[in-house]
Amino acid sequence: MNWGRAIVAGLVAGIVQNIVNFVLHGLVLGGTYEGEAAFVQEEDPAVFVWFTLVALVIGVVAALFFASSRQSWQAGPRGGLHFGILLGAVVGFQQFYLTLVISDFPYHVAWIWLAVEIISFGVGGIVLGALVKRAD
Repeated sequence: MNWGRAIVAGLVAGIVQNIVNFVLHGLVLGGTYEGEAAFVQEEDPAVFVWFTLVALVIGVVAALFFASSRQSWQAGPRGGLHFGILLGAVVGFQQFYLTLVISDFPYHVAWIWLAVEIISFGVGGIVLGALVKRAD
């Protein structure tokens, strides 16, 4: 495994996933959160920084996992897409825990977030598949 290439791929994938999440949550689903008690919070500019840092860390960890198992996945972006979809499903299912521990967290939003995670990680996986090559 080329550690440097995997880390760079993870950073790129993290940035791409952050953009995808901004588009999906902010633009496409923004109206879904209006009027929901669970999503009322004060504006804090530091949130953008934290979201970006978390996305980069998740991207790097996912890239290291993908690179270490690269031979198990198809060559090119298609293998990365399959990896990303499965990882997104695993990450997305934890959203259902939120319905149990956050007051007024809407159950339907857990399903929406599952779909968002699958899409986001799928796109991130495409980036990983394109940047992390198989040693055939």
